[in-house]
Amino acid sequence: MTKPLLTFLAAASMACTAAAQPFAFQRRTDSVAFTSAGRTVWQFHFGKQRPVPHFYPVCLLDGTVLTDLGPKDHPHHHSLWFAWNKLNGVDYWSEPDAGRTQVAECRVSTGKNSARFQMKLDYVPPAGDPVLTERRTIVVSAPDNQGRYFIDWRGEFMAGKEPVHMKGGTAGGGYAGLSVRIAQTTHEWRIIDSEGREDIAEGDFARNTHGKRAKWMDFSVTDKATGKQGGIAILEHPSSFRHPSQWHNLINPKTPFGYFSPATLWSEPYDLAAGKTLMVYYRIVVHPGRPGREAIEREWEKFSAQD
Repeated sequence: MTKPLLTFLAAASMACTAAAQPFAFQRRTDSVAFTSAGRTVWQFHFGKQRPVPHFYPVCLLDGTVLTDLGPKDHPHHHSLWFAWNKLNGVDYWSEPDAGRTQVAECRVSTGKNSARFQMKLDYVPPAGDPVLTERRTIVVSAPDNQGRYFIDWRGEFMAGKEPVHMKGGTAGGGYAGLSVRIAQTTHEWRIIDSEGREDIAEGDFARNTHGKRAKWMDFSVTDKATGKQGGIAILEHPSSFRHPSQWHNLINPKTPFGYFSPATLWSEPYDLAAGKTLMVYYRIVVHPGRPGREAIEREWEKFSAQD
């Protein structure tokens, strides 16, 4: 039996088995977790004492962990999270850190195996009023019959009384925005994008996809202990700021360091005028197996047709 067929059968078996298991939510004052047969599938942390709101862990339905939280090489990497880098020269990315991303409000509602988070966040410098205010909506779908689930992430940012100079984390621009840090318990990494490019773990930066513009990116992995395969795709909506984004991708197996991000400030900064807004909008697809480019493109087409 061929390896692709074995992979497909394993993913199908996992989806069917998980679908038969009971799902449940665990709600706390500062987080919400979704479980399958007692195993955490995802957990969203939004406590005001945390540096940034984030998802950790992000798992397949069988509990296979796909993301990493605070690895030694970059302790400020928060699994699946959003953070600007420099706002008016103040660092909101690194920790400890002069700028603060404060959760002013988080309203949580849960449905049949789905959840919705409506948030207000303030980006606050060491002194003075917030320079930027964000209205964030995150909707996590119920798992589908393929064992996938979807996280729709929309952030609407408004400058305060003064303009905001927004800059990424390198000399020209670089990292900032929605980010995923891949679990170090995985290997056999592969990145594919909407433009037909591909990278495998063989260096540092992903030589073919790093810095390139794409509508979507998929990072798939194999769990070292179990051999289970899965991954995370980020789809960017056409209405999102600077679509299609350039991507900041690392795929170094030695550290190990797996990371990818639609980095809207990658090549140049942006000046947001006082009182003006910008919006980012993504769909994150958490999936078993290694879907082909055509399958992910179909998902992007469905997502891109939404308002």
